[in-house]
Amino acid sequence: MSKRRDLIERRQEQERKQTLIILGVIAVLAIVVIGGAIILNSNANTASNANAAQLGVVASNKAVPANAEANGRAWGPKDAPIKIEEFLDYQCPACGAYNRTYEAGVIDAFAKTGLVRYEVRSISFIGQESLDAAAAAMCATDQNMFWQMHNAIFANQSGENQNGFNSQRLKDIAGKAGLDTAAFNTCFDSGKYTQQVQQERTDSENRNVNQTPTFFINGKAYPGTLGVEDFKREFSKIAPDVKFP
Repeated sequence: MSKRRDLIERRQEQERKQTLIILGVIAVLAIVVIGGAIILNSNANTASNANAAQLGVVASNKAVPANAEANGRAWGPKDAPIKIEEFLDYQCPACGAYNRTYEAGVIDAFAKTGLVRYEVRSISFIGQESLDAAAAAMCATDQNMFWQMHNAIFANQSGENQNGFNSQRLKDIAGKAGLDTAAFNTCFDSGKYTQQVQQERTDSENRNVNQTPTFFINGKAYPGTLGVEDFKREFSKIAPDVKFP
């Protein structure tokens, strides 16, 4: 019985050693895999930062709208018979295309009439860079330079979540747009408008906005890009008594 017991004990000891060896191999492999993932992620972030740095910053030469609201994100009188709300995401390619191709024409056609009120709202649903860009645009209102920053951000779009709107680049854009950079940096770094940006996103979801840009004309939603003639056509339906000069 003693020999049999010894044999059983030796086998159990061998099994324990084999188990420890297997567990050790698994642990080493896990460390290698995790370490490799960390290195890859670090390399990706480094490459993304480098790409953002290589993009540079360009200026926008667009004029401030007539009847622009002081320290705000709107133009036109509050009691105008036609009210447009634009819901946008600063990373959205379609929003950028609207800004670069159609927005100046809309402003030229309607801002001076006093018959249209145009307000900008952010939905910021693409990612953190969308939230940061919206906060940066709001910080510009403190200096009465929203439209300069708004246009400069769109002029410097560089793809979605590609680090093109990281904190430093947004600060560089603000400087290029002519803002007081020290005051802007203080506002942006403090997170002054973070809660408002998040609230606007919630508000847009409550209004069933699921596409950018989306325009509301006197409360009616119009998803997608609209040009001057599109707006005129819808104005004639919604407010037929309003006559433009």
